[in-house]
Amino acid sequence: MNVLFLTLLDFDSIEEKNIYTDLLREFRNKGHNVYIVSPIEKRKKKHTFIIKKFGTTILKLKIGNMQKTNVQEKAEYLIGDVARMVGLSRDALRFYEKKGIINARKKDNGYRYYSEDDIYKLMYILYQRKMNTSLEEIEGLMSGGRSMESRRKRIKQRMAEEEETIRMHQQAIARLKLVQRDMDHIEESLNRYSLRRFPKAYIMGQCRDLHHGLREWFRLASTISGLDMTYFYNELTYNGRELTQHGTQLLFYKELEDQLGDAFDSFRYALTEEKMCIYTVLTSRETLPSPEMVSRMVGWGRKHGIEAGGRVYANDMTSFFDEDGATFCLELYMPVRKIVSQI
Repeated sequence: MNVLFLTLLDFDSIEEKNIYTDLLREFRNKGHNVYIVSPIEKRKKKHTFIIKKFGTTILKLKIGNMQKTNVQEKAEYLIGDVARMVGLSRDALRFYEKKGIINARKKDNGYRYYSEDDIYKLMYILYQRKMNTSLEEIEGLMSGGRSMESRRKRIKQRMAEEEETIRMHQQAIARLKLVQRDMDHIEESLNRYSLRRFPKAYIMGQCRDLHHGLREWFRLASTISGLDMTYFYNELTYNGRELTQHGTQLLFYKELEDQLGDAFDSFRYALTEEKMCIYTVLTSRETLPSPEMVSRMVGWGRKHGIEAGGRVYANDMTSFFDEDGATFCLELYMPVRKIVSQI
């Protein structure tokens, strides 16, 4: 952003100490381009010139001589005027006054007036608040309690905090998109059969059963933010009559890897094979499919010249609850052994 500051103050550097230069240094430290127009009176016998230093550009503009009374005279504002100007409520202005940040002066007419210095202080506060700086820290900054080096360290820390907040929001969006995708799959594939490749995912854990998987899921979720997006895939085998459970895989989809940041070491985990599978979504009162459900998948495959293997993966995509209990939407993958003819 380009910042243009017009002033009647005669100064040659923003390293000078006053409320205006403090604010300009904040703009510069945030990476903004700062341009200043400052007067140079005729009595100093200098022509207009430009100063470029400390990351700013100052145009020293030659003007006529100014009367001291005019320079020192400053406007004063009633509380309603200030509220409209800066976009704060009167209560907020009174709050800052109680904190000693601004200081209204009561005149003989009984009205309280704020100065231009108060306006600039409020502008500084609002800019800091837009960076989520706490009021306590703003008070410290305005009292001169921080050196330039400590301010730099604090800015670096605040940037890290804001980046982490952004990452948390990005993960929340990723979770919402996962739920949206699951809902799309349910609408597209409920009680329908098709061919689909098994999802590419990191195998985060191989558990004895669903209960063991739940404990491991909570452990994973506590190690790295975002691993709560890990899915449960129950692994079963089908012999033509019965289903036998062989454990639960915890799978984290590879497409979500960027959500975990540098803390996730992907080299520690194997990836699933993207095998072609008979795919469907079915509803059940149980968290595992019934032999009849799998039999229908095999029958559909046989009808279309597809020979199914004996392994089945079941993922509980979402659950619906009513007075009679829970209904589970099971996403079922059955790897194909051979495709005899094209569908």
